[in-house]
Amino acid sequence: MAKFHYRESPTEKQKNTFKKYLSEDEELVLVTGLSKAYTRSQFIMYILFPGMLFLGLGLGLGWLLGIGRIWALVLGLVLMFLSAVIRILHVYHANRYLLTTRRVVIKKGLFSVKLTAALFDKITHLEVDQSIMDRLLLHHGNIIVNTAGMNKGEISLKYVDYPLELKNLLERLINREREQFGLRGVNLTEVEGEIIS
Repeated sequence: MAKFHYRESPTEKQKNTFKKYLSEDEELVLVTGLSKAYTRSQFIMYILFPGMLFLGLGLGLGWLLGIGRIWALVLGLVLMFLSAVIRILHVYHANRYLLTTRRVVIKKGLFSVKLTAALFDKITHLEVDQSIMDRLLLHHGNIIVNTAGMNKGEISLKYVDYPLELKNLLERLINREREQFGLRGVNLTEVEGEIIS
C-alpha cells in the first residue's frame, strides 16, 4: 500500500497562527508550503549568492581588523551560512498554503501579507504541473487551481510536496463541500494518466 503524505492534522500552534485568516464557519484542514527539495535547492543557491558576497565581506573585515587569515575565513563562512539560513527561513515561512473546510488560501509574506483565496464552489478544475525530474527525483510540483469569476482565472500552489496527493485531498474537500450544499454533479477535471476508482 502506498504511503499518504498528507495525513497530519494542523497542530494547535498552526491553528492559532492562522486563525486570523479564517472565517468563523470554517476550520483549518491542512497547512503546507514549499517542498523540502525546493527549499534545499534554494538554500544551496543562497549559499552561492549572496553567500559568496558575505564570504568576501568576512574576509575583508578580517583583513581590516587585522585578525588572522584563518579567523577571517571562519568569519566569512559564518556570515555566508547565516545569510543563507536567514533567507531560506524567510522564504519557507513567507509561503504557506492553507486548506480549510471551505476554501484554499495562499499566504505570501511575513510582515506585509498577501492573501489569495478560492472558495471551493468557485473552483472549476485542478491541474498538476510536474516535470519528469520533479516527479521521479524531487517529488514536488505545482497545482493550478482554476476558478470561475476571478480576474486572473487561476491561482497556483507552487513547489508542493507530492502534488497528486495534495490535489486528491483538495478534490475530496471540494466534493464534500459541494455535497453538503447540494451542488452534486459538478465534476473536476482529472489529471491525465491518474487512475480513477
